[in-house]
Amino acid sequence: MSRIPRLEVSDGKLDDLRRRLLETRWPEPWPTTSWEAGTDQDELRRLVGIWADEFDWRAQERRIEELPWASADIDGTTVAYLRFDAERGGTGIPILLTNGWPSTALELVEVAQRLAVPSRFGGDASHAATVIVPALPGLPFSPQRPHLGVQTHVLWHLLMTEHLGVDRYLAHGGDLGAGITSRLAQAYPDEVAGIHLLAVAPPAQVDETSITPEERAHLARVQTWLTVEGGYQHQQQTRPLTLAPALSDSPTGLLSWILEKHRAWSDCDGDVSSRFSDEYLLTLASLYWFTNSIGTSFRAYYEHAAGLTDRIDQVRVPTAIALFPHDLASPPRAWIERTYHLTRYTLMPRGGHFAPHEEPAMLAADIAAFARAAVAAPHGVTRARCRRCDRPATLH
Repeated sequence: MSRIPRLEVSDGKLDDLRRRLLETRWPEPWPTTSWEAGTDQDELRRLVGIWADEFDWRAQERRIEELPWASADIDGTTVAYLRFDAERGGTGIPILLTNGWPSTALELVEVAQRLAVPSRFGGDASHAATVIVPALPGLPFSPQRPHLGVQTHVLWHLLMTEHLGVDRYLAHGGDLGAGITSRLAQAYPDEVAGIHLLAVAPPAQVDETSITPEERAHLARVQTWLTVEGGYQHQQQTRPLTLAPALSDSPTGLLSWILEKHRAWSDCDGDVSSRFSDEYLLTLASLYWFTNSIGTSFRAYYEHAAGLTDRIDQVRVPTAIALFPHDLASPPRAWIERTYHLTRYTLMPRGGHFAPHEEPAMLAADIAAFARAAVAAPHGVTRARCRRCDRPATLH
């Protein structure tokens, strides 16, 4: 059994959490109903009560510890990652998966298992691939954020090539992970055989006269979303250190911030419990709480807005897009093709921003199909090889 990286929860920390929950200073009620002005206070009170008196952190801790954790020192930054080895007979190219916000690497566990051990889910063992799921710097499991200017996509590439010895690999990402994956492909097209995304970067430059009606409709939807839902993003990009102390001091406030996003951005039809169990949400909130990483998780937003993150100009490797209808945006093909070499475009029938948790089977199947096509294509590679011993495919 491996220890959970960077996470040691003493009985004293559990007692402190319970005390803070029970001593929550609740705001005076507003004359609004349900979720109109933000997190529904009745639902939040219910979850806080369960968190304080019923939630079994130790059971979740044991479950998480049983996962295949490892860690690497990459240029002075400790990167924790999950490694799921391909089952016997698997010949797939290694795959790197990156989650978004507010999530953790745990969100991608089932997707990784479906790709690494497809026979367990009724699939073909020969398509199995070794899957690496690194924990984003600043988020739980890797709460240490590198110095300003250190790019996550560079850390990912060094993890795959120098630490794990992979010559070629595929990469997938959603939300923040989509941006990291896009930068990875842009910077290392010789080693990244293809990328699979749930979101895309906008074009660096656009001739206004060339924008199609479909693209204009997309841009209008994006603007509406920013107006209605984008307040969190603006705060995290511009004044994260104003928000961070409140959410780092109050577990109830932290849960409120996370809960509202899971309801608003998922395919739950207004009922967050239809997609996320109490156990799932409280485990997620506990991870952010015990690692004190909600404030550090904001840095990715601030650094991007401040111009400290590499901009995405042109991605020339084969790119697949899977769009889930309740995610934050659904760009048309023409918009994506301005920046990416689009080779696969999938409109999913259901699911939202947290697709790896909401629809892991559909997402894994789409990644697997793209992986097979990318490796078989003339511009792809027939077999990834190890940089150390030149043996095919699998990681050491």
